[in-house]
Amino acid sequence: MKRAIMVVDDEEEICDLLQDLLTREGYQVYTATTGMEAISLGEQNELDLALLDLKMPGMDGLEVFRKLKEVREDLGVIILTGYGTLGTAKEAMRLGARDYLTKPFDLGLVKNIIKKALESKKVK
Repeated sequence: MKRAIMVVDDEEEICDLLQDLLTREGYQVYTATTGMEAISLGEQNELDLALLDLKMPGMDGLEVFRKLKEVREDLGVIILTGYGTLGTAKEAMRLGARDYLTKPFDLGLVKNIIKKALESKKVK
């Protein structure tokens, strides 16, 4: 069974780039450009991992993270942000983020981090 990853970013170009990359790597990929869309996808799909942007209009990434964890306690989350601060990094890690990457990010590094996060997560 394919591992399922959700990419959440208000920049459609980032969603498209990561969806193409991860689909080629053999993952089932869902994308969302808003927090509400991400929460809905999280409720409707068995997800293994979420790549989550922090700064989005409406609902910020940390709020989305908290709500996703309510729905899927075992969901792995990797933060991808262009606005990284020590405070948000600490809060994301406190919530259980697997990693915290700032944009622009190296796609090879993203692939490796995803692979490690999924390896550390029990296969369903």
